[in-house]
Amino acid sequence: MIESPSNPTIKALRALHTSKGRREQRQFLVEGVRAIEDGVKAGYWPQVCLYNYDLLGRTERGRALLKTLIAQHQRAGNSALPLEASERALAAASDTQQPQGLVAVFPLIERTEVTPSEQSASLALVCDDIQDPGNMGTLLRTAEAAGVTSVFLTPNCVDVYSPKVVRAGMGVHFRLPLYVERTGAQIERDLRTLGIESTQVFATEAGATTPYDAVDWLVPSALIVSNEAHGLGAEGKRIAQGGRSISIPMSGGTESLNAAIAGAVILFEAARQRRVRQGGGS
Repeated sequence: MIESPSNPTIKALRALHTSKGRREQRQFLVEGVRAIEDGVKAGYWPQVCLYNYDLLGRTERGRALLKTLIAQHQRAGNSALPLEASERALAAASDTQQPQGLVAVFPLIERTEVTPSEQSASLALVCDDIQDPGNMGTLLRTAEAAGVTSVFLTPNCVDVYSPKVVRAGMGVHFRLPLYVERTGAQIERDLRTLGIESTQVFATEAGATTPYDAVDWLVPSALIVSNEAHGLGAEGKRIAQGGRSISIPMSGGTESLNAAIAGAVILFEAARQRRVRQGGGS
């Protein structure tokens, strides 16, 4: 059992709390039964895995996942053998105040080219300079729920593999294709590969005359959601130059919504339109 917070394995996991550590190790930290289950279901296996049985063994789900990880290590060898750690050591490796008893390290999921299976995608999301981890994670979860199949992130976005974004994403990193640190030129090319014309690129902007629900989202389209404090960044402006600005009409004195809420409102309008077309009602 790993007892000490100064154990080399614990120190290596703590390094993954920082962007520098994640870049150097090409790995990211995932905590909790649900999120690690999502990785395993998607075909990803941890390279390092720590558990505390007193915590993890409290639920049948936790015990079952531990058995799965041990069995995969013994059968295929492509998953790390889970190592037992004291609560103190596990807490040192964790980014949360109350660890659930399981911490795992997965390789960064690095995508460079849009894959052929995504060429039929009808809706892409571009995250432009979004810097709040909670907003980013929630926006990614919303995108998946609304049927988005490709997400592109400009270089000034928050590190999408930071522990706070990973927690807020609740497993979405393993399921939704994310293309990180993409320049405007790269995203323009990617959107063309997906069959999205520049005129079908829409950027959220307070006060824009076109309301979001007046857009035909049945046509292959891209939505740019930006940092609400500063608006479109340099890369976002380049991507949006051939498209249109859209807004969410609001009552009262509210001028804007945070990025996650604005994205949710618009993306679920796109999902509603597709559902109606498919005969699923409004």
